[in-house]
Amino acid sequence: MSKVFVTGGSGFIGAHVVRAYIEAGWEVTVFGPSTKPCLTETDLARVTFQEGDIANYNDIDRALAETHPELVVGLAAYGETGRGLLASAAADEASALEVNVNGFHNLLTACFKQNTPRVLWASTLAVFGGPTLYADGIVYDDSPCRPETFYGLTKALAESIARFFRETHGLVIIGLRLPLVFGPGLWYQGVASKIKVLFEAAAKDEKAEIEAPAEPIDLMYVKDVARAFLHLTNHTGPLDLIYNLTAYSATADSLANVVQEIRPASEVRVKPIRSAYHYPTVNGEKLGRKTGFSHKFDLRAACEDYINELAKA
Repeated sequence: MSKVFVTGGSGFIGAHVVRAYIEAGWEVTVFGPSTKPCLTETDLARVTFQEGDIANYNDIDRALAETHPELVVGLAAYGETGRGLLASAAADEASALEVNVNGFHNLLTACFKQNTPRVLWASTLAVFGGPTLYADGIVYDDSPCRPETFYGLTKALAESIARFFRETHGLVIIGLRLPLVFGPGLWYQGVASKIKVLFEAAAKDEKAEIEAPAEPIDLMYVKDVARAFLHLTNHTGPLDLIYNLTAYSATADSLANVVQEIRPASEVRVKPIRSAYHYPTVNGEKLGRKTGFSHKFDLRAACEDYINELAKA
């Protein structure tokens, strides 16, 4: 059985990635300071947990040496305040640098030392700036990083570290720039957590109204994000350093309309507000063209599955 070592595997996205690898027959080790908040007792019965701090090189080096994985998936990111990744990084820049940059460097250094065959990791579309910075307001996989948030800056720095290890040390490393991810298990605050309120109300046929940006934003269902990592794992051809990961662009209001159609007994509404950030149009076609990946859940299917998951809980 092949072994995968996942940092950040107890988080929202990480827990779904962990479950995807378990279901695919991998032996999974999760590394982090805690199994909370998203790994269940059922999950823990099927994984090995290695306690440690990614900002401590000795911790990550020891854990990798004990595991000898064929694959490392790097999902760790600073978000301990529970306010979301962007807000957490803005509130504590030093901690965000320590985890997202220094911790990532520790991980790649240990992977190089331990001769890890392959590394996949999560960057973010927040490495890009506003639409006025790019021709026609469109960003591609090779568009320059111009982050307007500190979280985006830390991930842009991490991308440079990944490039260095790939080009200088020959480490096989591939990154995915994630969009705004939504789905069951989301626990922290932010734009996605506002969306979560709509789904929780719909699952109970209740009322809910939120304030959310009027502008469309790139979205992807969390189960499709997990599928993307597994897809790259199984891909046998050459892979580039980094890919934009996209599914669909939608406003919170249009999302609420879909939810309302699915659960007509509920009453969910969005009060549009102006966003502090303006997002470029993201071209994510290269990943599908080069690897054949496509998302399984369109917007309606994602909404239906999310509501069903909440109703079962």
